[in-house]
Amino acid sequence: MNGLRNKIPCKGRVFHGEILDNGGPALGSALLVLLLFFEVASAIAGAESVYFAAIVLAWLVLSAVVGFRNVLDAGCLFMLVSLGVVVVVDTALYGPGALLTCWGSSVLP
Repeated sequence: MNGLRNKIPCKGRVFHGEILDNGGPALGSALLVLLLFFEVASAIAGAESVYFAAIVLAWLVLSAVVGFRNVLDAGCLFMLVSLGVVVVVDTALYGPGALLTCWGSSVLP
């Protein structure tokens, strides 16, 4: 099938699961940065539903920016950044001692 794709002449733009080259990756990256900003703001405000919605939208944007083949790699990197956001915001709000205690007080007796 790969050789067949090279033999068929193609006129116009083709969508292969990635955003087209006319500034689309830059737009997708800017949208991911905006979603990351919403994650930081919602983590500071304590709005868990907005934080969750930003993560879900980021996965959808990632599938359009990097394609379906690389979405898991990019998604894992984005989730590590999101976890870092939670740790940094929690440390900034409650101090470095918050890292030593459990986040959910219902877990400890």
